[in-house]
Amino acid sequence: MVTGFRFPKITAEALSGKRKTLPDAASGAPALIVVAFAREAQDMIDSWLIPVKEDFQSSERIAIYEIPVISSAIWRPMRKIIDSGMRSGIPDAEHDYVMTIYGGASELTGPLEITDPSSAYLYLIDRDGIIRWEGKNFAETQTLYRLKEIIRKCLSQGKRTKEDAERREEPSVPLP
Repeated sequence: MVTGFRFPKITAEALSGKRKTLPDAASGAPALIVVAFAREAQDMIDSWLIPVKEDFQSSERIAIYEIPVISSAIWRPMRKIIDSGMRSGIPDAEHDYVMTIYGGASELTGPLEITDPSSAYLYLIDRDGIIRWEGKNFAETQTLYRLKEIIRKCLSQGKRTKEDAERREEPSVPLP
């Protein structure tokens, strides 16, 4: 289990063309990060993301990053074609949040204890990049409920921290 550890630093180009680094790109807000090595894992990913998006679509304070990993170097020359195909199937608003890794993914597999490339792996990080929850494969009712509960907790902790900071900045008023 990697819960409690900082999400490993990875840099990749998003479908939007922007180069991003996680967990830094998500700092200041909780984020759900999905890592998959096989196209066949999309049904697993959807089993998690569809209900999460339904419950948290109005929250701009949680980002969902998908990281498809294409580990065989043979596909690297076809990167533009592959990315173009992905862009056509993903809404424009989500292009900043899909970061494809081409080539070796040891910076993810080792630190995140990824052992089965046929599974989808999910990690909820808090605003400091610390992994607060992890899951894999298909969502189950109980596990999905727990994920949503932890997302709410991360969101409320961020809100409480902001309110606390505002209180600390208020000038003190002397008592008569």
